[in-house]
Amino acid sequence: MQTQRLRLRHVRPSTGMPAFVGLRELRGLDELAVQGVDTRCAIDLLGRVLQPDPSSGQSEAIALAHALSAADRDALLAALHRRCWGDRIVSTLRCDVCQAQFDLSFTLSELQLQLHAQGRQWQQQQSLLANWQAPFPPSGEQELAAAGLAEQGRTADSWRALMQTDDACAAQDEQALFQTLAEALEHSAPILDVELDARCAECSHAQQAHFDVQGFVLQRLLNERALLLHEIHVIAAGYGWSFADILALPRSTRRSFAQMLSQSPRRRTAEQDAARFWS
Repeated sequence: MQTQRLRLRHVRPSTGMPAFVGLRELRGLDELAVQGVDTRCAIDLLGRVLQPDPSSGQSEAIALAHALSAADRDALLAALHRRCWGDRIVSTLRCDVCQAQFDLSFTLSELQLQLHAQGRQWQQQQSLLANWQAPFPPSGEQELAAAGLAEQGRTADSWRALMQTDDACAAQDEQALFQTLAEALEHSAPILDVELDARCAECSHAQQAHFDVQGFVLQRLLNERALLLHEIHVIAAGYGWSFADILALPRSTRRSFAQMLSQSPRRRTAEQDAARFWS
């Protein structure tokens, strides 16, 4: 099973985070485990497919997935999309004015390059955090803790958890501090969650289209659930393999087997026999 090596942009040496990680190909078991499109589901998926080093186990991968910044997590999800479906994103939108449908098309790599160019402003933003001691940008674990507090309506506590501030900050202008941190975070660790310019092909109306790579990748896997189950059925019927063995196959291998079986004369004869039986 081929493993892709990728560089992390936000490494925390104090936590033992590697500079490079391996991203192995998805298996059916990984795809079936996806249950939603939120941050916890994204962390769980990466915890399954990441390899901090060749000898690492799943517990190390899970710990790394929780330690990743949102920017690195999105970069890994973009790499996962390229591996499964390619670099280009094509989405069908509906015009706000004439209601006609039109396509929005772009490449993930170009979008990432644009965001990284904006991120070079980080050198200018470092002065904002000259005395900041907490890990920055926040980790996935900090995001999950902050999200739990936000759901309880504890907005200020949510920001404190996200940025790891303490009661000592209360004497300062906390709102100004949060705003400063938010600006620094936006420039230093941009995520693939953006508003894109789109123009209707029929009436030329310009509108905004929201793109979030996390939701896009996870939803795409959820949308393919029926196809995954069909491929499992085809391989089980054709080769007699167990459910567990089929789920352990790399995604590309599983799809190749299912396609070959669907096109084979033996498969067509079996389908014809089944049709005659039920007619």
